[in-house]
Amino acid sequence: MSVETTILIRTYNEAKYLKGLLRSIQEQNYTNWEIVIVDSGSTDKTLHIAEQYPATILHIKPENFTFGASLNLGCQSARGQYIAIISGHAYPCNNSWLSNLIEPFRDDKVAMVYGKQRGGATTKLSEERDLLRQFGEWSHILVDEPFGNNANAAIRKSLWEYYPYDENLTGLEDIRWAQTVQRMGYYVYYKADATVYHIHEESAAKVFNRYKREALAYKEIVSSYEYKWPRALKDLAMAIMRDLVYGIQERYWSRLDGIAVFRLMKTLGTFSGVRAYHRMNTISMRHLGYPDKILRVLITGPHRHVLDEGEAPKVSATSVLIKVAYVGVCSTDLEVKEGTLEYYKTNQAQYPVVPGHEFSGIVAEVAPDVHGIKVGDKVVAECVIGCGHCEKCANRLYYECLARREVGVMNMNGAYSTLVEVPAPYVHKVPFSVPLKQAALIEPLAVCLKGLSKIAPERGKRACVVGAGPIGNLCAQVLKLRNLRVTVVDQEPRRLRCLSKFAMNTFSVLTHLESFDYIIEASGNEAVIPQLIQESKPGVKILLLGLPYTKETGIQFSQIVCYDKTIYGSVASRRQDWQEAIRLLKTKSIVLDDFLGQVFPLESYQEAWKIHQEKSCLKVLLTANQDLTRL
Repeated sequence: MSVETTILIRTYNEAKYLKGLLRSIQEQNYTNWEIVIVDSGSTDKTLHIAEQYPATILHIKPENFTFGASLNLGCQSARGQYIAIISGHAYPCNNSWLSNLIEPFRDDKVAMVYGKQRGGATTKLSEERDLLRQFGEWSHILVDEPFGNNANAAIRKSLWEYYPYDENLTGLEDIRWAQTVQRMGYYVYYKADATVYHIHEESAAKVFNRYKREALAYKEIVSSYEYKWPRALKDLAMAIMRDLVYGIQERYWSRLDGIAVFRLMKTLGTFSGVRAYHRMNTISMRHLGYPDKILRVLITGPHRHVLDEGEAPKVSATSVLIKVAYVGVCSTDLEVKEGTLEYYKTNQAQYPVVPGHEFSGIVAEVAPDVHGIKVGDKVVAECVIGCGHCEKCANRLYYECLARREVGVMNMNGAYSTLVEVPAPYVHKVPFSVPLKQAALIEPLAVCLKGLSKIAPERGKRACVVGAGPIGNLCAQVLKLRNLRVTVVDQEPRRLRCLSKFAMNTFSVLTHLESFDYIIEASGNEAVIPQLIQESKPGVKILLLGLPYTKETGIQFSQIVCYDKTIYGSVASRRQDWQEAIRLLKTKSIVLDDFLGQVFPLESYQEAWKIHQEKSCLKVLLTANQDLTRL
C-alpha cells in the first residue's frame, strides 16, 4: 500500500513530549501515514522512546545540523506525496489534526499548509500572546505574505524536490521556502483547525539565542530589514504593557512575573541577531578578502611550469571571486602541461595559463550587479564559459560556443591558485551539509551525468564501464543507483577494489561484450574502441567518455553502420547536470570516500601530478587555502 503522507519529526532530547506526540499520531482519524524521525544527537531517552513506535529513525551529526539540513534529510527519505512536519515538543490537540492539515492539498496550487499553535500549561504568558497573535481563528490563503511554521506544517514533496530547504539559514527555513513557492505561483494556506500544542520551556539564555538566530535568518531573507535601538526600546515597552494588560484581563496573576525577562531576551536577541549579521558580513569580507598578490601554478609552455606570485584577479561587472579550497588533479591538467591537448596543438589555446577546472571554494567578492550569491557562500563553478552572445549560448549550449573559454584549460586561468574569477552565471551554491572536499568532485560527476543522459540507460539493463578511474567509478555508481546491472573492467586491481563495495561485477579483461546493452568507454584508450564495436551486440549504445582520443583507431564509418551500433561522444556538462550532481552529493547517493585520501598543499603540485600519473590512488586533491579545509 502506498503512503500518502509522511510525518516528519525533528528531535534533540525530546523525551519529555515525544511519547505523547507519537501516541497522538496513532490516534488520528487519518491513517495513511508513515513516521520519519531525524535526530541530531539526543543524549536522553528520545531514541529509546522512538524505537518503541513504527518509525524510520535517521541521524544527523550535531556539527552538520541546521534546520534546513535535517528537514532535507527527512524529506529525502519520505515516501508520501505530502510531508507533515511537527516539532518533537509539540502534539496535536485532537484526532483530526492530520486530516485537517492535509485537506487543502486537494487544490493543486497549494504548496504548503501550516496550522494553528497554542501554548500549554507551562508556556510563558508572553509567548502565549504571541501565538494568539500569529495564529488566528480563521483559515485563509496567504497573499504576498511569505509565512509558514514548521512546528506544524505540511508541504508537497514534489515541490520540495525542486525547491529543497535552505541549509545555510540559522532558522526560518519555512519562511524562505514559503517565499520561494509563492514566487513560483503556488499558495501557502493557513489551516486554523489543524491545531497543536507547542511547548517551549526555555531558559532566558535560550530565548535570547532563539530570537538571535531567527533575526540572523530573517535578515538573510529580507535584506532591507533593520532593527535599531529606538525601535527595539519602543517594541519592548509596548510588548510588556500589552502582556500585562492581557495577563490581568485573563487573571493570570502567577504568570505576570516572567513577562519582563522574556520580552527583554526577545528584544536583545533580535537586536543582537541583526547586529551580528552586519558584523559577520564585515568579518567575512575581511577574512575572505583577497591580497594584491596570489599564489598560483603557472604553465608557461610545454613542460614549463612554476609556482609563483601573481596579480590577484578582480571582479568584473558580472563575475564572482572565489577563494579556492580544493582543486582536483585531472589528466587534462597534465595534457595542458605537456602541450598534448588538441587546443594547444591547433593554437586555439595560448600559454601562459593557470590549470585546474575541478574545484570548490568560498565566495570572497561579488560584483555589484550579481544577485543570489553572497560573500561566504560555498560554491563550485562550471568549466566551459560561453561568449554570451551567440545562439548556442542563448540555449545554454556553452560547450558548442565557438568563442568559448574553459577554466584552467583554454584561455582562462583556473584554480591552481588561491583565488579564481568566474562569471556569476556559471557559479553554483553548495549546500551547507556538503563538505568542500567532496564538492571538488562535482565537475567530473556532472560530466558523467551529461554523458549518460545521451544513452538514456534503462533500469534492469546491462552496462559495461571500461576503465575504473574517477570518471569510470562515478559512471558505475550512477548506473548502479539507477538500478542497472553493472560490470567494470580495468587492469588496475586497486581501482577495481574501490567498486567491490557496490555489488557490481569487476574484471581485469575485456570480454563477453555481446552481453551488454550499454558500453561506457572511460579509460581514454582509443585502442579498445575497435574491440568495443566489433564484439558488442547489434543495437548496443556505446558512449565514449574517456577523452582525449588522439590516435587513429582504424574504424571506418561503414563498419559502424554494418555492425548496427550507435556511438555517442560527450564533453563538458550542462547546468542541469551540475544541479543533479549537487543533489546526489547532498543526499549522499554517491560515495566519495575513495576519492579523498590523497591531499597535498598547492606548493606540492608536482608530487601530486606524479602520484596521479602513477594511478596509485583514485584521485589527488590540492588545497589552495588551508583555512578553508575544515568547511
